[in-house]
Amino acid sequence: MTYKNAGFIGGGRIARILLNGWKRKSALPAEIKVVEINTEVAERLKQQFPEASVSTTVEDLKGSEIIFLAVHPPAMPDILPKLKGLIAENTVICSFVPKFSLSKLMEGLGGQSRIIRMNPLATSYVNAGYNPASFGPGISPEDKSKFLNQMAVLGQTPEVKDELIEVYASVSAMGPSYLWFLFYEMVNLGESFGLRHEQAVEAVSSMLIGAARVMVESGLSPDEVMDLIPAQPLAEEEEKIKEIFRQKILGVYNKLTS
Repeated sequence: MTYKNAGFIGGGRIARILLNGWKRKSALPAEIKVVEINTEVAERLKQQFPEASVSTTVEDLKGSEIIFLAVHPPAMPDILPKLKGLIAENTVICSFVPKFSLSKLMEGLGGQSRIIRMNPLATSYVNAGYNPASFGPGISPEDKSKFLNQMAVLGQTPEVKDELIEVYASVSAMGPSYLWFLFYEMVNLGESFGLRHEQAVEAVSSMLIGAARVMVESGLSPDEVMDLIPAQPLAEEEEKIKEIFRQKILGVYNKLTS
């Protein structure tokens, strides 16, 4: 069982990621309503997903089985009070918003406990996501089953403790932004050395998939994994690079948890 109708508050990146993942697998809810006040963002969403009905009024989401909160944290104090009057007995609220724990959401929604927090990964766009979720006390087994069925086509949805959502946001949801620019630079270098673009993309992406599998499947320690390739041209810079990683990612985590 999946959702027949779904609403989104916020029509930006996260909404597009989920809708595209569902669309690729013919799993879009029959009715999709999106509230987006930014005209440019709304227009982009409508062009990519003509199936969605886009408006600027939260009240238009009344009757949605599930309402996804896909906005920045500063918008939440204004949005949560507006949702109180829309929540029917069978409505589930799913928040993608950092800093707003389950208890904080319950407080802002006047005690509503049929709530979920999920940390969506951009790779859900192509059904390869890793999207940890935590469930409020009012979520029944039937609610959870329905939600997980809807999310299954996007990738993995492990159940995690609510206090770990920001950890996953820091190391997995934000992870591609730490690395994609390097992957694309490798593609550019491959092209500069004589590969066609398609060959360079295939070489780099296949390497990345294989590298991840070695981490998971080899049973080797990190040192043993890295020893599989004797040449280490960045060895002299590794500690410097790791320190940059540590400091930047710590900054992200501190921002999300402050």
